[in-house]
Amino acid sequence: MRRRLSAFALLALIGLCVWRVEPPHSISELVFAQLRLPVHSAAPAKRDGAVLLVRRVDRVPPPIQRRGTAALFAGQRHIARQGTPGKVAIEHPVKVPADGLARALTARRVPITPPKPTQMLVGTSPVHYLMRGGVVYRYSRRMTLVATAYNASYAQNGPWGAVARLGGVHLTQGMVAVDPSVIPLGTRLYVEGYGPALAADTGSAIKGDRIDLFYDLDAQQTAAFGIKRLNVYILGPQGA
Repeated sequence: MRRRLSAFALLALIGLCVWRVEPPHSISELVFAQLRLPVHSAAPAKRDGAVLLVRRVDRVPPPIQRRGTAALFAGQRHIARQGTPGKVAIEHPVKVPADGLARALTARRVPITPPKPTQMLVGTSPVHYLMRGGVVYRYSRRMTLVATAYNASYAQNGPWGAVARLGGVHLTQGMVAVDPSVIPLGTRLYVEGYGPALAADTGSAIKGDRIDLFYDLDAQQTAAFGIKRLNVYILGPQGA
């Protein structure tokens, strides 16, 4: 029993010596160790009268600023600009009495550089689902349009030929003509009875709730399409 007590007393004495704040050049490290504060960013302690001022620098995470946009479906998120963290100094006034055991006073935060916020876009466009041919399409709006058909003939395209207004590429099946004030060029669509489509062309007679579907067919087959009212689904968010 005496041996155990002696060993315990020896360890306590060694610990007391280690925790004493000396020599002066290591005061920050010892104070931070005694108070269980991070020491990796500790600055040298400064004397302020009878009180030591121990200082460390912390990172301040950037706040997140959220802004709604119809260019994304509801539930979608997009980081428009990544923020940067700031820095803040944590100053700990510490009393070190004659016994050398540090006693912390109330710490204060001193801003160094403010953080720059992260800009996050939050989707507000409604999302609906359409399944056709085993494929699920996400759409934001359904329209009922008056549909006609056209082909690559000179009579229906004029001297400039079967060239899409969007990008000047050759028209192929799956491209349709729309009124850009109703459906912007570049919009992805699903046309009932026609399939997936891209709003890539315009026409002098295609105004308002009209849509002209391009087919790789001859004039007789195209004319047989006639005039129909079809459901047209806007694929993707409304503001995309």
